[in-house]
Formats: sequence, C-alpha cells, structure tokens
Amino acid sequence: MSKAKKVIEEAKEINNPEIDLVDKGISNLDEIPGLFSLENITRLTLSHNKLSTVPAGLANLINLEILNLANNHIEELPVSLSSLPKLRILNVSLNRLYTLPRGFGAFPVLEILDLTYNNLKEETLPGNFYMMGEYQYESSI
Repeated sequence: MSKAKKVIEEAKEINNPEIDLVDKGISNLDEIPGLFSLENITRLTLSHNKLSTVPAGLANLINLEILNLANNHIEELPVSLSSLPKLRILNVSLNRLYTLPRGFGAFPVLEILDLTYNNLKEETLPGNFYMMGEYQYESSI
C-alpha cells in the first residue's frame, strides 16, 4: 500500500478532516483512490510532490477550506476550483502556471491566494483577475 493511500485509509477510519500528503512522490491524484469521496476534508496539503495537473474532481471536496498545492509541476488549474464554497486559502506557489483559466476568481469566500513563483504575466491573466474582491493575493507578477 502506498504512503498516500495509507494516509487516506487512516483518515477514513478516524474521520480526520485534515489530510497531509506532503512530499509523498505523488504525480497524479488518480493514484489516491477514495480522495475525492472524502467530503468532510477541510484541509488538504499536497505540497512538494510531482503533480502536473489538478483534476476538476477536486471540486467535489465541498467542505475544503485550505488547499495547498505549492511546489509541484502544475501548469494549469481547473476553473472548477473557483466553485469550492468554503475555500479560504489557496496556495499554488512554486509551480509552472503561465495563465489562469477564464472565470477563475469567482471564489465565494477566498481570503488568501498565493501565486508567487510561477510563470504568470499580467497580460495572460483573465480580465476579472484584479476584480476578484477584498482578499489578499500574493503574486510575483
């Protein structure tokens, strides 16, 4: 059993709302069966892995408040992340993002968005990016 799968199984057993999968060598979230069915998760940390994509299915985690995807190989984000109703903190720093999807930024309650150390340029951001509301964002643009 992989380390990531073991963490998920333990979380299911004790109904743990915080999943920590830091530095587990994960390259694809499909390697973690059952992750998208854990609707009670409030914090998911996937930093320091080898993720290149973020599946739209992550939006099934409707109670997610903190999502840390820092220090991976992510090149694009699904617009579905914007629909997470309770997401307050999104960290996608230290990735390979060149742009954000059109419509990205309609987060209902987001307070902190960390985009530092990506490949983003002002001209590649969606038009609504600077109208995203009264929350703090960090960017290296």
